[in-house]
Amino acid sequence: MILARRWRALGALLLPVASAAQHAQKPLQLRSVPALVYKVDDPGHNETETWVVNLEVPCAGKDCSPKPVAATVELFSADTLVDNAEISSAELQKSMLTSYRVQPDTPAASARRGFLLEEAFDLRMTFTRPKKLSIDRTRVRLAVADSTGGKEEAVLDVPILVYQQKAKLIFPFRGPGLVVQGWINDGGHSGYANQFAIDVLGVDGNYAPQANEKDENEAYAGWDREILAPADGTVVYARNDVPNNDAAKGPDQKLLDSQHDPVQAVAGNCVIIDHGNNEFSVMMHMRQGSVAVKAGEHVKQGQVVGHLGNSGDSFGPHLHYQLQAGAVLFQAQSLPFAFQNVNRSHLFRGTYFRAK
Repeated sequence: MILARRWRALGALLLPVASAAQHAQKPLQLRSVPALVYKVDDPGHNETETWVVNLEVPCAGKDCSPKPVAATVELFSADTLVDNAEISSAELQKSMLTSYRVQPDTPAASARRGFLLEEAFDLRMTFTRPKKLSIDRTRVRLAVADSTGGKEEAVLDVPILVYQQKAKLIFPFRGPGLVVQGWINDGGHSGYANQFAIDVLGVDGNYAPQANEKDENEAYAGWDREILAPADGTVVYARNDVPNNDAAKGPDQKLLDSQHDPVQAVAGNCVIIDHGNNEFSVMMHMRQGSVAVKAGEHVKQGQVVGHLGNSGDSFGPHLHYQLQAGAVLFQAQSLPFAFQNVNRSHLFRGTYFRAK
């Protein structure tokens, strides 16, 4: 088991467990964020699978001082215990995060500002196991201590699921591409809302990412490429006013903070399409002024919705794509996905592909 050091997320379902300490304001509670945890095949083979349990401990009233002192993890297949592990206090405290707290220096253009959770701390637990074990549940038992020395313990059972995609998706642009950032099990995106997102460069016929060495947007082979609707659906969000970034300098935090609705400006010029069945495609960072659809408009698969750009929190012209379980940016849960018109079932980091 690996305890990672970074993540952002939104809170969700919670199973409260009775406290062992009577002096606390209320029983210790654990949350899985998100409540639904999906496991996915690991890049390049089908022998192992990975899932991530994001564990969040809320503040007890105004008390946000608890610290983790011990944890045990048990992995089950049906009712059979498959594996277990103990985590020391030192390892837990080394891995503590505060992903939801808004600090005085938190930028206005930060997804964290859209969250309402009050947390004491959070932990990320990443598991990779052989697929043949068929693990379908993770049980975490966590003990914490507060500033007065009082201790509490709680248990959380988290179902581990395989996501069944409903929409038949095509990749959102035609031609060759290169995945430069992958899923959470590929060393890539790691937040609640983007853990199954990919960042993709458009490349030329020889799979080169740039036409020349100039440090400008127009030098990128994918710049201004048409972005397409991955499937039929209804546009629920469209933004077209975020300035393009200077390719040599990257995103300007002050500029993003000054934008209308700065939290959403992080995605740049963006389109979200509702495909039904609680599946929404998100295309981010398009060129300013290129978005060709509006909220409420029905689109067909393959219809042009904008052009590849370099807006929002972007360090160069690329497409950020994710499938999510809701219409709201940075608050809906990220979902695993696959495309029908590429020659690979899973586009992991470093993958060259050609979308037909």
